[in-house]
Amino acid sequence: MSKRIICFLFISAILILLHAAGLEAVTVFSRSGSATTGSNVIPENDLPVNNRETLSRKTLEPVKSKQQVKDEKVIKDDKVNNEEKNIGKERSINTEIRIIETTRTKETAQSSVEFREVWGYLMRGEEKLFKGDEPVTDICYFSCGVLSNGRINTNVKPPVLPDLNGKKRRIHMVISNLEGYQLMSRALNPENSIRDLLVADILEVSKRFDGVQIDFEAISKKDAAAFHEFLRMIKSGLEPGKIFSIALPSRVTVIEGDAFDYNIISGIVDRVYIMAYDQHWSTSKPGPVASLEWCKAIIDFAKDIVPADKLIMGIPLYGREWEEKYVKGKKVKVVEYKKVAKSKKTKKPKYKKVVRTVKIPPRIEKKSRSIRSKSLPELTYGSRAEKDYSIDKGVSIKVEGKGFSSVLYCDDVQATKEKFVLYREYVDSVGFWRLGMQSPEMWDEIRIVD
Repeated sequence: MSKRIICFLFISAILILLHAAGLEAVTVFSRSGSATTGSNVIPENDLPVNNRETLSRKTLEPVKSKQQVKDEKVIKDDKVNNEEKNIGKERSINTEIRIIETTRTKETAQSSVEFREVWGYLMRGEEKLFKGDEPVTDICYFSCGVLSNGRINTNVKPPVLPDLNGKKRRIHMVISNLEGYQLMSRALNPENSIRDLLVADILEVSKRFDGVQIDFEAISKKDAAAFHEFLRMIKSGLEPGKIFSIALPSRVTVIEGDAFDYNIISGIVDRVYIMAYDQHWSTSKPGPVASLEWCKAIIDFAKDIVPADKLIMGIPLYGREWEEKYVKGKKVKVVEYKKVAKSKKTKKPKYKKVVRTVKIPPRIEKKSRSIRSKSLPELTYGSRAEKDYSIDKGVSIKVEGKGFSSVLYCDDVQATKEKFVLYREYVDSVGFWRLGMQSPEMWDEIRIVD
């Protein structure tokens, strides 16, 4: 019996020693944070910090009853459902906003926009740019300028252009003066014989065209009444069937004493072409040539004054780029000749050559250029270019470099079509400045209807 007890105690002691060695090995393994090759055990130090705390909490959490687990699941499901409802509401609101913003875009993408009349300016000398398949009913042939003597060239002839679906296009001769305020003041003065001669010249030219258009952009307020009487004289002298039109600058409100009074002029002429472009121009700060918001303000004003069957809304087929360049200062030599005395023999003055150095300070050179819409896809500005697009402002490209910056605004086909859709809500006639500058794909977005 004593031998059995001794043997049992000996075996027990051996087992206790082996168990203690195993515990020590696990403790060392955990501290070192390294495992032996092939081990499936993950050292605590090798876990992400967030997971360490989670593991510790799990070891301390008491065992939960089935009812506790069920209650917690219900609470968790309710929380998830509420979160999903809130997300759903946010998505719904965002979706409604996107629908409002893109409704017009989706509508315009489906079909072309229909107009009764489509007018377009064609420059003299650019006849070859007109292919013949463009959906344009009326050509504004630009132009006969008013000469310094107040007369125009009466020998101009209409261009020979292909018909539109077997129907002859109407061609209007444009009589223009864009910046001669003094000349216009003299030519419109009823006390000068120039006015009657100019009217006679215009009526003579009109005989070879389907109509004439007046594009006088340099009329001061003091000449407003004389200008309106001038228009009446032309209208009364035109042959029956001739169309008398006028190009007017854009307005968004009434200007007291305005020479381009929409109300007065629309009562005289047959068509009023509103030049709804140059919102930003060559010497202005950079910006869109005709933003959609600005165009909306123009049509909102014009539609309440000009009869719809007379109103033509002009659309630009160009954009504009503004550049600024830093130019370093420099020193230059300037040569001058100063009078010093007179020669006693010849009595002619004597001059002394003087050379001096002039310092030219550093400066910012600014310039701008127009961009044809059809050239927009060809423009490349490199990786530094910051490009943006919106329905309102069209395409904008900004470039910043060392001592150089450039900003471009131009409508692409989609932005131009947005103007079609906007104007079609109020009128059935649009026009373009100018033919040959457009992207060919634009003609797919417009259609002529009787």
